Amino acid sequence: MPDPAALVDLGRYPVLDPTGAGAPVIVHHAAELQKHGVSILPGFLRADVLAALVQESDILAAGAHRQDVQSTPYLEVPDPEAWPVDHPRRAWARSSVHTVAYDRFSAATSGLRALFEWDALVGFVSRLLGRAPLYRYADPLGAMNLTVMHEGDTLGWHFDQTDFVVSLALQPSDGGGEFQNVPRLRGEVREEADEHYDTVGRVLAGEAPELITTIPMTPGTLMVFEGRGSLHRVTPVQGPTARLVVLFGYDTKEGTMSSDVLKEIRYGRRHPEGARG
Repeated sequence: MPDPAALVDLGRYPVLDPTGAGAPVIVHHAAELQKHGVSILPGFLRADVLAALVQESDILAAGAHRQDVQSTPYLEVPDPEAWPVDHPRRAWARSSVHTVAYDRFSAATSGLRALFEWDALVGFVSRLLGRAPLYRYADPLGAMNLTVMHEGDTLGWHFDQTDFVVSLALQPSDGGGEFQNVPRLRGEVREEADEHYDTVGRVLAGEAPELITTIPMTPGTLMVFEGRGSLHRVTPVQGPTARLVVLFGYDTKEGTMSSDVLKEIRYGRRHPEGARG
């Protein structure tokens, strides 16, 4: 397996020395995450390794599973008797993306898989998030995945169902494909007031552009994003160049798995290739 340390700009991000040279880097990005719900680490990957990782992703992308669905911002089937017809809980939008499951990444040759399985990266992300211990997902399909977006693909406005997401940008599309979010819009959801439905409705209607932050899609950038509390989307992709992003699955609970329903939707199967049952 490739050496993951050789993929990272360790001078800029001292992943191997989190309590020494890496400490001020972690403090800076942890504060950024606390304030904005997102922290961007540009140039996390070395520039000279990007071409090989994109090539690996392009090969895998040829077998990606496509999902093209309608969903609400809350990723649920709403109760029509509980909410008025014009309520954000009943707002539908299209999400279309192609996904490559974890088991498709070679355990022997994949640089991306080596990076995900690197204990030093888990520790670095854990310190940045302020959550410990942190575990990689146990899911043989969803522990990490490659999301591929071709022309016309998009992700509608939504809140995540997980507390945080760690992503690695590899290649932007020719146009569109912008990651946009309304940071810290949702509270801890102890009561309806924490949901800020009026503001969500304005964003969905295109009436609150001043609240939207657009984050550049720069190759080699690591992003830590708290998506449960921030409304976000990816604008429609334009042009023949695929948008490539890798997602790393971490949780504070050991043994995290995706549901069978989610696996069917995202990967078109419930089990690793070659597995039965």
